[in-house]
Amino acid sequence: MKQIILVFTILISNWTFSQNDTISLALKVYNRRFELSEPVLPDYPMFKGLELNAIWECLITLEIMYHVKEDIDFTAVRTQIFDRLKQIATILANEGTFFYLSSGYDCYNSSTEKNKNYLITKELYQCVGDCRTSLGYSEGKDIVNKTTREIQNKLAYQRTKKEK
Repeated sequence: MKQIILVFTILISNWTFSQNDTISLALKVYNRRFELSEPVLPDYPMFKGLELNAIWECLITLEIMYHVKEDIDFTAVRTQIFDRLKQIATILANEGTFFYLSSGYDCYNSSTEKNKNYLITKELYQCVGDCRTSLGYSEGKDIVNKTTREIQNKLAYQRTKKEK
């Protein structure tokens, strides 16, 4: 009897955890730490400990820069973050995942629905803000999406060119 209960418990737990695979995959990519070079950041307390090797970390840093009250020129840091986001999108595309950030009304449900086709499309969506998206997040989202779309279009063009 104990064995039957144990087997039944294991089956239910495996079934329950497998329900969220596509959701957790997008979140894992969003949180994934990439092997990127050490960032060159100004010596300000807000940059202490930042590695800027995850998408979320880049987006948050972009957002923080919009809220700094001091008159500081962040142009070099912003450029570096944009380059990192492009690198991350390129790495993911080369690994076979076209990763897109989404926002807007009901983006969580929309992203979840699109992720159901991941095995077919190789497109993975992560919602970064329902309704209104802040400037830093919106800016980073645009960089990731543009880079991913360009790579995806280039690969599609190469495939169609080979087929002819």
